[in-house]
Amino acid sequence: MKKALTFLLLLLTFGSCVKPPTYPDEPFIEFVSVSSDYIYSGSTDTITISFTDGNGDIGVSPSADDSCNVCGLQTGDSTCLFLNGFNVFLIDHRNKCISTFASANVQPKGKFDDISGEISIITNIYTEKCFAAPQPGCPKDTVVYSILIKDKAGNRSNIVQTTPIIVDGE
Repeated sequence: MKKALTFLLLLLTFGSCVKPPTYPDEPFIEFVSVSSDYIYSGSTDTITISFTDGNGDIGVSPSADDSCNVCGLQTGDSTCLFLNGFNVFLIDHRNKCISTFASANVQPKGKFDDISGEISIITNIYTEKCFAAPQPGCPKDTVVYSILIKDKAGNRSNIVQTTPIIVDGE
C-alpha cells in the first residue's frame, strides 16, 4: 500500500509540472508540403501548412457582403484580406493574384485556448499562357505561392512560401 501511495504521489507531482503550450494570439504558420511539384494545367494540387494560434479562433465568420471574384483580386489589391468570410489567402507570384479560401472553424478542446494543427488548401493551378486544359504548344510555367491566414479577431499570420510548382501546359 505504501508503494502505491508513493507512486501516486510521484505521478501527481510530475503531472502538475506539465505546462500547456502557449502561443501568441497571432497565428503562426509553416509551409509543410505540396502534393505534387509537377502538374498539368487545370489540375488540382494540395498545399499543406501547419499553424499555431494562442487565442484559438481559427475560422471564419461568414457575412452576406463577402465576395471576391474567382481569382480574388489582380495586381496585389488586398481588399479581400479584410472580408470576414475568408481566412486563408494564396498570393500567386506570377501576377500577384490573391485567391481566397475559408477554413473550417477550429475549436479549442479542454481548458486552454492555444491550438495547433494543419490546413490543406486544394486549388486548381493553370499556366499563365493557356488558361484551360493542356493544349499542344502551351509552354510550361512555374508558380510559387505566398500564403497567409488570419483568425476571427483579424490577427494575420506570418507569410510563408511554397516550393516551386511546375505547371505543364501540354
